[in-house]
Amino acid sequence: MQPMKIQFSDADLARINAKVAAYEWHEMPDVAPGGDRWAYGTDMGYLRALCAYWLGGYDWRRCEARLNGLANFTAEIDGQSIHFIHVRCKTPGAPALLLTHGWPGSVLEFLDTIPILSQSCDLIIPSLPGYGFSGKPKAPIGPRRTAALWDRLMREVLGYQTYIAQGGDWGSVVTGWLAARHSVAKGGGCVAAHLNMFGVRGAVKPEGAAETEWAAASLAMRDREGAYLRLQMTKPQSLSYAMMDSPVGVAAWIVEKFHRWSDRRGADGSDRIENAHGMDALLDNIMIYLLTKSFNTATWFYRGAMEEGTGLAPGERITVPTGIAVYPAELFKFPPRSFVEKSYDVVRWTEFERGGHFAAMENPEEFAAEVAAFAAQVGRTS
Repeated sequence: MQPMKIQFSDADLARINAKVAAYEWHEMPDVAPGGDRWAYGTDMGYLRALCAYWLGGYDWRRCEARLNGLANFTAEIDGQSIHFIHVRCKTPGAPALLLTHGWPGSVLEFLDTIPILSQSCDLIIPSLPGYGFSGKPKAPIGPRRTAALWDRLMREVLGYQTYIAQGGDWGSVVTGWLAARHSVAKGGGCVAAHLNMFGVRGAVKPEGAAETEWAAASLAMRDREGAYLRLQMTKPQSLSYAMMDSPVGVAAWIVEKFHRWSDRRGADGSDRIENAHGMDALLDNIMIYLLTKSFNTATWFYRGAMEEGTGLAPGERITVPTGIAVYPAELFKFPPRSFVEKSYDVVRWTEFERGGHFAAMENPEEFAAEVAAFAAQVGRTS
């Protein structure tokens, strides 16, 4: 376990800016279904405005300083370098809370939750293998292996014998495997899990009208929105040759997900990405992928998941206490509680009026209060 300072050179920043400035813009359809300029992918008007701000008003050093205001560390576990932020609660013996991000996010997703969550928990916020400031694996690593790395990080590196795990997106899958394979009952340290996306699940079939309707809607959504997932699960390396050379391409690929997967409803009735995410927040996250040159290895995580398999064994059920946070704009919607309980021991189920896939970023105070309440509900760990 070694302290880490995040620092990139002016030349790194200049290289990225030069490519943004030199981008040769092309065409996009003038007319879209229902007037939705994002219907065919990232709206070029928005992307051009984002790039203009990138070159004329954005300051990476602000984000860098914020990250360095926290305790950053790296540790090598089983040959894999892992970056993590460690924030200790002022209360001795506070429970340990492991927060895992997903794609196309980063540790930045949780920064605004730290002031609330650190009042009652020690926080450990790692970068997934191949993402951000963690090391690049030699071959794809998926959520099952990551869960094993996380358990060793918590128990062997940091000395927490027990901990609570939380996650959305890939973080929900890693958290699911922590609960399934690394609970205290199975020799690990995970005592509870909190999810804001339905990831790992049992080999069970939907029953009844509500569960069957959810399954059909989920399948239709994957047909409509899942091309990126199939590409990154099968041929991520082919995608990388374009993306690793184009900051604008990376921005377009990532921003489209933040637009589509977030709750964009404004108080004035508008539907705009700005209602969920400001340009600074989007560019901070994009810059982590660009500065660490990790777009490629981050997408490998999908291939790793495909190779590992994502479901529980027939008859297997996760028995650690589990909290579920349901957000209305989540793309990968939760099924009815009856179906979730076939795979998890659900002890808390909270439905929110606002929020989407990036819950910790979109509504950090509400998200943090929910996770803190769950941690209090399941009891103290040491």
